[in-house]
Amino acid sequence: MFFFPYAGKGASGYRELADRLGEEIEPVLVQTPGREARLREPAIADMDELVARLADGLRGLLDVPFAFFGHSMGALVAFELARKLEEESGAPGPLHLFVSAESAPHLIVPPAVTNDRLSDAEFLADPIRVREDSPLKADPFFVELMLPTYRADSLLVERYQSPPDRVVRCPISAFVGEFDEIVPQDDVAEWKSHTASSFRLRLLPGDDGAFFRPESVPMITSAVESDLEAPPGP
Repeated sequence: MFFFPYAGKGASGYRELADRLGEEIEPVLVQTPGREARLREPAIADMDELVARLADGLRGLLDVPFAFFGHSMGALVAFELARKLEEESGAPGPLHLFVSAESAPHLIVPPAVTNDRLSDAEFLADPIRVREDSPLKADPFFVELMLPTYRADSLLVERYQSPPDRVVRCPISAFVGEFDEIVPQDDVAEWKSHTASSFRLRLLPGDDGAFFRPESVPMITSAVESDLEAPPGP
């Protein structure tokens, strides 16, 4: 199972979840440029470029059945990579796509002003782009280190557009916090329109931070294992 980083974070953000999976599932924590061991590389702000590079980099690992998992921005990246692999002649696609805390692709609406037109100060002051609990609000050293990556990730999502009829052939399972005010349940439920197979929505206890709650981890791993064992539906 391949895990794709979410905005401003690295592969280690999935470590606890990956460690709790059963031994029949081998986790692969994908590290994209601009974070952790690849911090010196500039983060990629274009979805097509990122997906093309991921497809090339992961191709040698796709000779066995595999699935994708993406949280927030990572959900969109996983979806687009799944589409690309399915569309390529002779390339295998994932058995299953798992997404978390992200609106369905066709509901991503570009802002009136993308962040490449904002100064760093304007970007940091925007409560939509940088929430009050973000480490960018509290640690000047972290700002200096990670602001370019946060801005690139934000711009990637802001530029992203997908029609409602864009689908993958594999099943999709989606997770969302029961009381998430950032990404509403209804918006996550709309992922059902992006699969030609089965869809399942699962609620996690809590708000928009539900994915990271200790009690959520066994719920997520149990759901992943169950859904991978289930035969795909129409």
